[in-house]
Amino acid sequence: MQPPLMTRHHRRIRRAKLRARSELDIFQWNKHDFAEKDFTIPKHYDTLERIDYDKVSREEFIERFEEKNLPVVIRGVMEGWGACKNWNSETFLKKYYSQPFKVGEDDDGNNVYVKMKYFLKYAVNEGLKDDSPLYIFDSGFVKRKLTPVQKRRISGSSSSSSSSSDPKSKRPGKRLNASDSSGDEKTKDQDSSVVGFKRPRSGSSSPSGSKKAIRIYGQRDSGTGSRAGSSERDEKNEKSRKREEEHASTLLDDFSVPKYFKDDLFQLAGDRRRPPFRWFVVGGARSGTGIHIDPLGTSAWNTLTSGHKRWCLFPPGIPKDIYDPSMKPFDREAVSWFHHVYPRFAANDFELGKKYGMIEVIQKPGETMFVPGGWPHIVMNLDFTIAITQNFCSPTNFESVWLNTRHARPKLARKFRSELERLYKKTGRCFYKDLLDKCRSLAYVPMLRMSTDDSTSSSSSSSSSDSDGDLSSTESESDIGEICMCHKCKKKRRKEARRANKEKKSSSSD
Repeated sequence: MQPPLMTRHHRRIRRAKLRARSELDIFQWNKHDFAEKDFTIPKHYDTLERIDYDKVSREEFIERFEEKNLPVVIRGVMEGWGACKNWNSETFLKKYYSQPFKVGEDDDGNNVYVKMKYFLKYAVNEGLKDDSPLYIFDSGFVKRKLTPVQKRRISGSSSSSSSSSDPKSKRPGKRLNASDSSGDEKTKDQDSSVVGFKRPRSGSSSPSGSKKAIRIYGQRDSGTGSRAGSSERDEKNEKSRKREEEHASTLLDDFSVPKYFKDDLFQLAGDRRRPPFRWFVVGGARSGTGIHIDPLGTSAWNTLTSGHKRWCLFPPGIPKDIYDPSMKPFDREAVSWFHHVYPRFAANDFELGKKYGMIEVIQKPGETMFVPGGWPHIVMNLDFTIAITQNFCSPTNFESVWLNTRHARPKLARKFRSELERLYKKTGRCFYKDLLDKCRSLAYVPMLRMSTDDSTSSSSSSSSSDSDGDLSSTESESDIGEICMCHKCKKKRRKEARRANKEKKSSSSD
């Protein structure tokens, strides 16, 4: 019995898996059988306070939660969002059928993409069995480029006039009678120049009245039927072009930043300089992020449009070896943490969890999670989820973000401060003066060392984080004598090897 042939879908998913997590064999994605386990928890475990978006003002939110550095769940943020009706599998398949979305990074730090049509099919097939399925976690959806096929459709190059010159767009044309193509020598010469013109065999008779058909590729005859077909194709191409232009618009139109998080000061540094801060998130059950702290001391909000997410949060200052111990032989995925580490906090009536202030949350559709800066947290999807998440720097958490940025991203900090000075000179607003005064007051405060487990977002996958120097994936702690195969450790070893080779070449040249 021969094995079934691999379709294009299987090849694309297989390649994405091998690139995103090269430490795993393609047949080891379900080796722990996590799909057979139940990771839901009783409702009374969720004790985090919930507030209504239309009943709590911005000033009250800052005073009660942001200034006190406390997490909270917000209900009603999505009222009026286009995402309420547009963000679902059916619409994604229709609008973003061939659009690529990021699902991870390879060992060289290059992004790994999967088209939406392949990802959605994977999510309802192989993804149901994988321990930690592939997970769309894309910060570049705002600047997503069109695929070559979409570009050709929009430019109109898929019309009949250009298809004959494009070898990739050849398609069978209309069958013509030999009498139509065997007229005078001029017509025959013109037809002979057509790509794919089929000449009659030498020595064979082809009377002018013969009904034998000749297939011409890439071009139809110049009769009335051709003009009618051409107009129909032009009309079809025009509709396709308009549809592609409409669908190529970004997902930004479907949501808006909640009023509590409008003051994102990082936007002053410009889009080119600032680190990734906004992510489009889609994933099936058991996908999610490993335990991490958001980068540069930023806070985050995460709005869930469909599905359910399970969160665990810890207050700042807890030793890392408590909430993120070594998990050999498990990997650093969220489902591994809930299987291997969480039972320690839940043992003896949550004795350890209560001691360190662990908070559990089940985020429901339409709810927004606010995660203050410095809080270690982990997120796992309980079913197929779609969400949008964003990290931000506000006047409330500016001091912490400034100290972290000054240490980890000095160029960004200088650009940040120079922009504040420029805006203050231009507008004279006290808002910018207060921020500059904070920068001056912190000039002699020791630089804060970035936590090594900082990740890119409150909802990223450890295999899907956007590395940007200080923005790293969850760190793996390797045992003595063992080599850790997580993405960050492999990247660190490659960097050290390149540095050693460079020093060796420089010493040999001397």
